[in-house]
Amino acid sequence: MDLRGLRYFVTVAEEGNVSRAARRLHMSQPPLSQRIRELETELGCELFVRGPKGMRLTPAGEVLLEEARLLLAGADRAKERVVRQVSGARVLRVGVLGPGEATLSKPVARAFARSRPEAAVVLRQGDLSDPTMGLTAGAVDVVITWTPFDVTGLAVRALQEEGCFAAVASDSPLAQQTSLTRHDIDRPGSVQLPAGADALWRAHWQPSATGDGPEVRSLGECLHAVLWQGSIALVPGSVARRHTVEGIAYRPVVDLPPTRLVLAWRREDRSPLVAAYVEAFSTARDKGSAAHREGVVRT
Repeated sequence: MDLRGLRYFVTVAEEGNVSRAARRLHMSQPPLSQRIRELETELGCELFVRGPKGMRLTPAGEVLLEEARLLLAGADRAKERVVRQVSGARVLRVGVLGPGEATLSKPVARAFARSRPEAAVVLRQGDLSDPTMGLTAGAVDVVITWTPFDVTGLAVRALQEEGCFAAVASDSPLAQQTSLTRHDIDRPGSVQLPAGADALWRAHWQPSATGDGPEVRSLGECLHAVLWQGSIALVPGSVARRHTVEGIAYRPVVDLPPTRLVLAWRREDRSPLVAAYVEAFSTARDKGSAAHREGVVRT
């Protein structure tokens, strides 16, 4: 097994669909499918059960997913330590939860490169167990994430505010309603967040207080649970717009407070790289908003 193959496998497992996984990996579907088959041949077992609605993990696949995540995390840490050893303080570690940076990464990269051409940026993808991706403990230097969470010791800059949507099976009675309430989605079988997740985060994003449904750690796992197990999950509005999935309907939850996409960093951190990144991100965001407003006016 090689790390690239394991990354392919984890992505397919998280998406539950080879086509979506291929888009996320920026590759075509046939070589991705071929690599998964090669991995199954190498291990001598099936990792997925293929069906008309997607792919779900076999028991062997569940084991490999757990081990692969540990291996990939270790490889990322090793790479990061080497880069930091060579570059010293010229490395900025950015944590991203979900697709928050997707629409801004190019202008942010250009603005940051202009201000700090000597610096390297290392990206760390987070999961739903910790919305700050270990920021307080120093695992990353700055995060792009969604509220709410405990902001003790952190500086936070809001980028945008969005409503929250419930992801439900399209054949569920809930999908027949134009909007939902917290009471509507507080049902057995709704997804639950990992044990130890931030209390504010769990109270907002876990549909049911009982938390007796499947445990999820990523957007892909959320949508897979909705599609395959009839669960209910909560997502920001932008996620609902970007992740159209056959068999899943998104409905606004009208009595749930809006969420904010934010930048967060340690309040006592005086790193010039952090300051430059926050400035680059904010500048790109402001220019993007201004261009959008100008386009609307011209239209």
